[in-house]
Amino acid sequence: MNRFKLFKAGVNVNEALVRVGNDKALYEELLERFKVDERYGRLLAAMAAEDQEEAFQMGHALKGTAGNLGFTRFFDALVPLVESLRTGDLALAKASLPAVEEAYKALVEAI
Repeated sequence: MNRFKLFKAGVNVNEALVRVGNDKALYEELLERFKVDERYGRLLAAMAAEDQEEAFQMGHALKGTAGNLGFTRFFDALVPLVESLRTGDLALAKASLPAVEEAYKALVEAI
């Protein structure tokens, strides 16, 4: 785990470690699991298909994971997308997607 790379990608490692009882090995395992998590791909597919319900579910789940694992930048990018989907504004959600994609890419590269 390269804390500097994670920090540059908007990850608050110290906060996340507190959430996992300062278990560094567990946190590293959760980071690796996140890299292969299918929910991001499902979010993109749902957005492309304009499936608001699926997109909301995947976005909401990813937002929770991002919050729990200290992925601050990714979390902050997901908030407007999820809230737009919650209110039924697909156009605004689509406008929020590039920031989500950028934050996700930086995050996965840092992990």
